[in-house]
Amino acid sequence: MKIRIADAEIDFASMTVRENGATKKLTRQSLGILRALVDANGDVVSKDQLIDKVWDGRIVTDATLSTAIKEARRAVGDTGSAQRIIETVHGVGFRLASEVQRNHAPATPASALPCVLVLPFRNISRDPDVQYVCEGLTDEIIMGLSCFRDLKVLSRMTSDVVQAARLHPGDIYKKYGAAFVVEGSVRITETRIRVSVQLTSADTGAVVVAEQFDREANVDSLCEVQDQISQICAGRLAGPHGPVAQVAAQTARDQMQHESWDMFRLVSEFRRFYRTYDPQLHLELRAAFPSALKHDPKSANGWAAYAVLLLEEHRYHVNERPGVDALPLATMAAEKAVQADGRNAFGQVALAMCRLFALDIAGFDQAAETALALNPGNSDVLSEVGHCYAFLGREDDAIRLLDQAMEISPEHPGWYHFAKTWRYARLEMFEAALLEVQKVPMPGFYWYHAHVVWLQSAVGRIDEAKTEVTVLRSVFPGFEERVLEELQMWEANQDLVQSALTHWRAAGLVIV
Repeated sequence: MKIRIADAEIDFASMTVRENGATKKLTRQSLGILRALVDANGDVVSKDQLIDKVWDGRIVTDATLSTAIKEARRAVGDTGSAQRIIETVHGVGFRLASEVQRNHAPATPASALPCVLVLPFRNISRDPDVQYVCEGLTDEIIMGLSCFRDLKVLSRMTSDVVQAARLHPGDIYKKYGAAFVVEGSVRITETRIRVSVQLTSADTGAVVVAEQFDREANVDSLCEVQDQISQICAGRLAGPHGPVAQVAAQTARDQMQHESWDMFRLVSEFRRFYRTYDPQLHLELRAAFPSALKHDPKSANGWAAYAVLLLEEHRYHVNERPGVDALPLATMAAEKAVQADGRNAFGQVALAMCRLFALDIAGFDQAAETALALNPGNSDVLSEVGHCYAFLGREDDAIRLLDQAMEISPEHPGWYHFAKTWRYARLEMFEAALLEVQKVPMPGFYWYHAHVVWLQSAVGRIDEAKTEVTVLRSVFPGFEERVLEELQMWEANQDLVQSALTHWRAAGLVIV
């Protein structure tokens, strides 16, 4: 839907506003506020109504709402003093004071897209060691479905939480908005693989699709089954699909032709590591991938997984090896992933991250844009690129992508909130920043503890900050000696760097 308010033309579908010949991106919050005000047709929208519409009823501070209102005003050329477009009705809420011109037919809002949750497939084989097949199949179906632009597919982390809680379909629908649930089972013998899958309406309990696949027990057969499941589910939920669907299907077929069972297992285990950050699993996988890649040198997923394992060694010091510079090794592996399959979004994201840490910004942009074009509906793609944008000071784009990732992945890591935390800190809204970073605590992750020290100190809670310093030193004893080197990544955020350094020192950290 496109509308015009005063001199601003707002495109809700592309999340942009055009004013005086310049086009700017809207954040999810500013877009939501503008849509709520437009839908009210000049009536007052209360603060509670805005929070319910824009933040889905989540608890937010007045400071958060105030910042979002400022963003919305700035987007349409308004200010808090002028209020010629967005008027504050004191004690009540806000209203649109300017006439809306509706010159275009409304488009289908993102919230109207069918929302799908893929539950982890069950292993009903006699051999418990083939559980990795179920894990890998689940991940591949999520990845395959997220390529369809007419679907909203919730993340694997959310799937695991739902399974652990043993939620009924109706509860899944109420809590996460998933109208459809994909679930299934896998049975493998020495010669055959049988996969059963069922697509159910979470709201009504009606079975939309029930299929069973019986194939020879090899990886190519599993790829064919995964591809068919994605196509069937997407076809039933969103109708015919165009080139994106065909490219995604062909990519999956091409990719799996180069993978063995061993590589499939390792990639599945890597994805488990990426959700858990288990250092022992990281150690085992980093040792296992080189040998597997010698046998499967064209495995894009394998090279990408190995690249990220090496990158975690470099950027977060996971199983760091003395005298080993892991970044060029990670970059080389990511480049091989892209050489093996340039349409693999996972490989492009790995390459983008490696190039960013090598401070190759042009190379980063190229890989990041390619990844977003290949799979704009995957939470890992959105969150990693968004987080990289935050490092580069591209605040609006970072928050927009991370907000999209959180919508797809209601259960997500706490670093998804870093970009918004930085925005609040930049505005010296340190209380709001502290609340934001603590929404999803990450005990054991040194950057989380460093943020808490910084922000506790900034709001004057020095005793709490000093307590957190003790935790930070136990988690990463070398933080004080190495943090300045790591802050080179924050070149575009020098205001935040100076703020953090000042408040870290006030809390007792000795920055060398």
